[in-house]
Amino acid sequence: MGSRTNVAIRQGGSWQHCGSNGMGYSLDAWLALGPDPALAVLRSFPVWEPDEWQLESSCEAGALLDLDTRELLFYLDLDYERRAALLDGYGATWPGWQIRWAYNGISDVTDALGLPSTVLEHEPWDSTDLYRWGRAAADEEPIVRYLVTVGEVAYALDPYAGQPWQVGPALLEQLTDGHRVTGWPEVPRGGLHLDPGSRTAGIWCIEPVLGVAERFAGRWPGWTLQWWEDRYDEQERRAGGTFVPPELGAGRFELAERVQDHWVYATAEMSGHWPEFRNDYGTRDAGLTVDELQRGCDLLSGPEGDRVDVGAEAAKLRRWR
Repeated sequence: MGSRTNVAIRQGGSWQHCGSNGMGYSLDAWLALGPDPALAVLRSFPVWEPDEWQLESSCEAGALLDLDTRELLFYLDLDYERRAALLDGYGATWPGWQIRWAYNGISDVTDALGLPSTVLEHEPWDSTDLYRWGRAAADEEPIVRYLVTVGEVAYALDPYAGQPWQVGPALLEQLTDGHRVTGWPEVPRGGLHLDPGSRTAGIWCIEPVLGVAERFAGRWPGWTLQWWEDRYDEQERRAGGTFVPPELGAGRFELAERVQDHWVYATAEMSGHWPEFRNDYGTRDAGLTVDELQRGCDLLSGPEGDRVDVGAEAAKLRRWR
């Protein structure tokens, strides 16, 4: 298993990019400390050819760092609460930068670079089966990935379901009483609200929607699309329900812990204790001290959040070593 990723860096009007089959697992931590540490990591990866990109449907994470416009465009595989905490934390560590989520996945990055759509391989929306890949086992703990509302009737879909808007109107025949819920869950990864009377569909999602704005009309003839990005409150307002809202404090502390764990080995004070520590990810090139890493983690945790102790973690690792 991997986590396929493409990352591009644009500077002085030109760009280059790298790819990885595993970097996506940690892209949140590599980007979290701001532009300079992030660049140290990303520039350590091998440069790929301009037309060498991961498959659109399987590229699980990606980013564009535009040094000319001071813009970070990115996405990765996170649930809603962790993503909300991530964006909140990045607001503190990327001051003066515009932080944008790539709702269409890697195609938003290639579009921002001005590349033709043919640079990516696009899979068609050619299945009308909501569960084309199978169904959950009876003993699996239920998890809601998408919430579909038809008027005020709510249906919860688990991770085995495909993105419901890709199914088209045949979706209405596949929503059963087994999907119905009366209480709304924690904010899932996406939602679809259907108003059959006006033939209007509203969609919000934090997963790559792979060109839903362009593909929707062909899949839902006669329907009008309203694209809500990550604004789940649009579905709440129309369907008369309420999601359990995300709690950012715990998510920001978890992010700070991940950043500490990813970076503490590469701080200046640790280099003599881990001389064989591989620099594949460029973390030593960033030249961070323990104090600098502590300041970055404090920003990520927030002024009122729990605080990681980078110095204590470094001391523990030195003793263990």
